[in-house]
Amino acid sequence: MSEEKKRPFGLRDKLGYMFGDFGNDFTFIFSSMLLMKFYSDVMGIDTALIGTMMMAARFIDAFTDITMGQLADRSRRNKKGKFIKWILYMCVPTALSSFLMYATWFRTFPLYFRIFWMFFTYILWGSIFYTSINIPYGSMASAISPEPKDRAELSNYRSIGAALAGMIIGVVLPLIVFYKDENGNEMLSGKRVTLAALLCSVGAVVCYLLCYSLITERVEIKEKTEPFSFGRLFSDLFRNKALLGIVSATVCMLLVQLTLSQMVTYIFPNYFRNTVAQSVAGLIGVVITLVSAAFTVKLS
Repeated sequence: MSEEKKRPFGLRDKLGYMFGDFGNDFTFIFSSMLLMKFYSDVMGIDTALIGTMMMAARFIDAFTDITMGQLADRSRRNKKGKFIKWILYMCVPTALSSFLMYATWFRTFPLYFRIFWMFFTYILWGSIFYTSINIPYGSMASAISPEPKDRAELSNYRSIGAALAGMIIGVVLPLIVFYKDENGNEMLSGKRVTLAALLCSVGAVVCYLLCYSLITERVEIKEKTEPFSFGRLFSDLFRNKALLGIVSATVCMLLVQLTLSQMVTYIFPNYFRNTVAQSVAGLIGVVITLVSAAFTVKLS
C-alpha cells in the first residue's frame, strides 16, 4: 500500500473537499446570479424564454444526474480513486462550457442564433459537464473516510467552500460588472461579465485541481454490476417516505435559493439603483454562513 493510501484522514482532505465546492460554485453561483440578467439585458432575449429554458434543463437533469450517478458507480477505481478521477477529467470542459455561456461577441447575431447558443451552452454546461463533476464530487465523501464524524466535517468544509465562492461572486462582482449610464441607471456590462466569467472559469479549474491533489480516497467502493431500471428507481422513491421527504425538502430549498439569487440582480440595480447595497447584502449572507459553518466545525 502506498504512502498516499496510508495517510490518515485530516485537514488536507477537508481543505481539498472545500476547494471542490469552491470550484463548483465559481460557475454555479455565477450562473444563478447573472445568467438571466445577462441574456435579458445584454443579449436581448425575453425573460420568459430564459425561464422556460431553465425549467426544461431541470427535466433533463432528472435523467443526466441519474445517468452520471450510474457511470460513477459502475466505473473502475484507478490509482487515485473511484470518484476523484472525474474531477480531473471534467474540470476543463465544465469551466470552458461555463465561459462560453457569456459570449458577448454574439450579441449582434440574429435572435434565433442567440437563442440557440443560450440553450446549447446552458444545457451543455449544467446538464452534462457540471453534472459529470458534481455528482462524483458529492459521492466522494463516502470514499474519503468510513467514519460518519469525518463525513460530517467534510460537509461543513463544503459549506465553507460555497461561502467563499459566494463572497467573491455575490460581494465583489456586483461592484465590477455594473456601471452607471448618463441617467444614473445601473447597467450590466456585457464585456465585464464575459471577462468575469473567464476569471471564474480559471478559478474553478484551479480549485478543482487543488481538490484532486489534496484528497485521498481510502474506502474501496466496488463497481456496481447489477442491471439498472429507471422504473424501479422511481417506484422505490415513491415508496420510501424518508427519501421522498428529503427530495421534497431539497426541491423547496433550491426553489427559494435560486429564485432569490436570480431576482436580486434585478431588484437592487433596477429598483433600488444601488449595486453597493447588493454587495452588502451578499456579504451579510456570506458572514452568516461562515460563522455557522465554523461553529458547527467547532462542535464536531
